[in-house]
Amino acid sequence: MQPFASSTWARFLPKAVRATRHGRRNYHVAVVGSGPAGFYTSKYLFKKAGDKVKIDMFERLPTPFGLVRFGVAPDHPEVKNVINDFGAVAEMKNFKYYGNVEVGTQPSLEALRKTYDAVVLCTGASGERILGIPGEDSLGVLGAPAFVKWYNGHPDYKDLQLPKSAGESAVVLGQGNVALDVARLLVRSPKELDATDMERDAVNAIAAWQQAGLRTVHIVGRRGFVQAAFTNAELRELLTCSEDVLPVVDPDELALCRNAASEEELSKSRMKKRSVDILEKMAANFADVEKTSKRVLRLHFLRSPQEVLSEGGVVTGIRLARMQLQGEAGRQVAAPSSDAALDISCGLVVRSVGFDILPFQGLPLKSNRVPHTQGCVEQSSDDLGGLYVSGWLKRGPQGIIASNIGDAQETAAKLWSDLQSQNAKATAESFVTSLQSTTAVVGFQDWKRLEAEELRCGQEMGKAAAKFTKGCCEGVVFKAQTEGCCQGRIYTKAVQSCCGGQTLYDSETHGCCLEKGPQVYPYGSYNCCRRPKGICRIRPGKASCCS
Repeated sequence: MQPFASSTWARFLPKAVRATRHGRRNYHVAVVGSGPAGFYTSKYLFKKAGDKVKIDMFERLPTPFGLVRFGVAPDHPEVKNVINDFGAVAEMKNFKYYGNVEVGTQPSLEALRKTYDAVVLCTGASGERILGIPGEDSLGVLGAPAFVKWYNGHPDYKDLQLPKSAGESAVVLGQGNVALDVARLLVRSPKELDATDMERDAVNAIAAWQQAGLRTVHIVGRRGFVQAAFTNAELRELLTCSEDVLPVVDPDELALCRNAASEEELSKSRMKKRSVDILEKMAANFADVEKTSKRVLRLHFLRSPQEVLSEGGVVTGIRLARMQLQGEAGRQVAAPSSDAALDISCGLVVRSVGFDILPFQGLPLKSNRVPHTQGCVEQSSDDLGGLYVSGWLKRGPQGIIASNIGDAQETAAKLWSDLQSQNAKATAESFVTSLQSTTAVVGFQDWKRLEAEELRCGQEMGKAAAKFTKGCCEGVVFKAQTEGCCQGRIYTKAVQSCCGGQTLYDSETHGCCLEKGPQVYPYGSYNCCRRPKGICRIRPGKASCCS
């Protein structure tokens, strides 16, 4: 009996096995978004698949790391150490980073799905929840997502409209960790903030508000401290963030928080039990509010914003209704009480009540959430690679950076399981080459050069780093303190322009002269002119050029 020819028995093997035996390429996955969700998903997909998968990561901004770069408080540099882990993923041989590429426009999500075996969306939640109260559109009301990105140097928010003065008080609505970050940064010393990688323009704005009289920052929550979203680490930091800051809470308000249902919740949470000691220390400070010379951080519980007060469209204060807790333990809601509302005069209101998912062309949404099964939104078809989600886009905008780990592990496991039952698609190299011909793509090594420059500039300025935020210069980002791009080199305000596309001229040189090729002419020569016998320069004392 003759043995089967290879072409005969091979057709009885699973498709994925046949693809490998015929020497076809390994699976190619596109990850959209370079924040924690994107890098963790890439990491765990590599752990599952090894070198059987290639990953191309696409990021709208030139710079990677998403909310690690633009969401973590500048005075929490230790939280950003996770970037080292992400950098190790980016250096893997089967990983490529393509920054400055906005998926959804160029290229479209459909184009990616036609090219790759699977696409994982890790674009987070860039929208924001609003309160829907009168006066919310007044100048001086800012969303925390925008405010946080502004002080962290996000290029989309460098021109955020801010009030000239915050008055004597600012109000932060919400009691999650982001709200506590915002409040803490508003009262910290500008000198301390400027030593971080915080944008200097932001540091200067906060310094100006403090110099103009900003003394108290109120942190307002609708429910009690037992239901508040902040962690003990963030709450405790309010006690120690600065010797010039007094954190306080009204003892009577703490007592209101402790109804029978809340006591039951408290008894079941070791973390919340520990918060009692922190809050009692703040309550002990309450008697000093009126006589202290320090800046004050005041926590309010069982208060809900009712109306933003304004004059001429500018914030002058906020009205807070008194609330009471109703319902059984674990399901308590805040309901209005009959007690009088509290009016607080302020010139700045920061709304920190949550992020939200924005529609994305090609991504199904149901009740503002993405329907999925273990991260899979749509299985692959003959024409399209599978569609997956991870991170906030998958579970909703909640949790800390580490919350993305288990989330990414589940999506990566599901994705790899699905991939093994399908053939690999055609190569993505031609797609990427075409993309690079029409887009100023920023690679990971470009980012590493930029990072080194940010650290160098920061060292010169006495900061941890000076972020580049303004735009892109042939793969290198330049910041607000820099004006433009000259042959791949960034020029600063001290360097005025570019001569012949090659040489920068600065405040010590006035312009460009084409004598003997593009040349910069110095302060000692005022201008450059053309004479019949060639080009000459105007010298000091010569008012003009004549033939």
